[in-house]
Amino acid sequence: MSDNLQLRRDRHSLVQEMRELSNKTDAVSAQRWKELDAKQELLRGQIEASERTSQLETELNQVRNSERPNISYPGERSGKPGSQLLAIRSSESYKQDFETYIRTGRQSAQMEEASQLSEQRDLAAASSTIIPQGFEAELIIKLKAYGGMTRLCRTLTTSTGNPLPWPNLDDTSNTGEWLAEAGAGTSADPTFSNVTLGANLLSSKLVKISVQLEQDSAFDIVGLLSQAFAVRLGRTSNKAFTVGDGTATYGTITGLINALVTATGRSVLAVGGNANSGNSADNDLNTVGTDDLQNLIAKVDPAYRNQLSSCYFAANMSTWDTLKKLKDKYGRPEWAVQLAAFQPDTIAGYKYDWNQDMAAIGAGNISVVFGDFNNFVVRNVLGFTLVRFNELFMVNYQRAYQAFMRTDGKLLQAAAFSYLIHPAS
Repeated sequence: MSDNLQLRRDRHSLVQEMRELSNKTDAVSAQRWKELDAKQELLRGQIEASERTSQLETELNQVRNSERPNISYPGERSGKPGSQLLAIRSSESYKQDFETYIRTGRQSAQMEEASQLSEQRDLAAASSTIIPQGFEAELIIKLKAYGGMTRLCRTLTTSTGNPLPWPNLDDTSNTGEWLAEAGAGTSADPTFSNVTLGANLLSSKLVKISVQLEQDSAFDIVGLLSQAFAVRLGRTSNKAFTVGDGTATYGTITGLINALVTATGRSVLAVGGNANSGNSADNDLNTVGTDDLQNLIAKVDPAYRNQLSSCYFAANMSTWDTLKKLKDKYGRPEWAVQLAAFQPDTIAGYKYDWNQDMAAIGAGNISVVFGDFNNFVVRNVLGFTLVRFNELFMVNYQRAYQAFMRTDGKLLQAAAFSYLIHPAS
């Protein structure tokens, strides 16, 4: 932890120098600002990677989720197929068996048992192999590195792929009542609704690897497959969770942006950063200003925006590169860098994160979303599966691998969010 603290102090010093340079307009200062920004981003990545790894290790050791009745977790090998499967996949011996399978195609008795248990739960097709828990954790780490939505949203893992209804309740229009002595009470029923989470099938596409590499024990084949699958599955699912329109192109997933647009009433029209800079060229089409950020916050009820652990701004990285220089009307920077461990940087007092599937600042674009991301839920069906194709590409002395995941995402409460849209012209 002391190393992380030093990294944070080093980054804070860089940011302080960046702030001093942000008021200067000469080419040398601008170039120096870019160099410092690159250095602080590198430090930020190192800090986040270290702290996220620490958090993930804690989560993997204490996986508990009591929010939904059919969510399973690794534990002792009970009589239930789901618990048995998770216990097997979490073992070190299964991890070793899995690497042997990747290199040779030979399944151990333990792997065959896992396959049988998975078939009982309709998780795997014939010839597919359930990926060990440690390998799946590596996938999760890298999925988060590429997919902004999975870092922010409520994520749950279910032991089956059955349709999963999630009830919603709206009681905001109801209040209690004062009664006279012996007076009769009246009723006020809340409004109930629900969304149903499915299990859309996502494929990594084939990854071909030469047999020579499989046989080379010095080559980290598991790491390569992990990276390849993570990039493909992460980017594809993140785009669906962000801008999916409910069509087959996105696995029928309706992403956060389209769900908010459909819900209506959640938009904030951009006014731009002219009030911050005093420059008439900083208009509502090409900038985001302090007023825009504050209007986004004000659009969301305090019941949601006070959830500081799950309330975020989300935008394309190019938007954050612009907003790092933003100052309020009194010359104070909106971008606040934190020194304390596990404390994220903030914009306008709230945490922020990047999502490359969101549009950049521009005419007609939705460039920033703000809200309580616990109200968008991502559902994953337990277990990535992998298929090894032994003969298909042997004419080139190659074997192929393909990973699959089953997932869905749904907006729970539109009122928990607001989004910034720039005028069309």
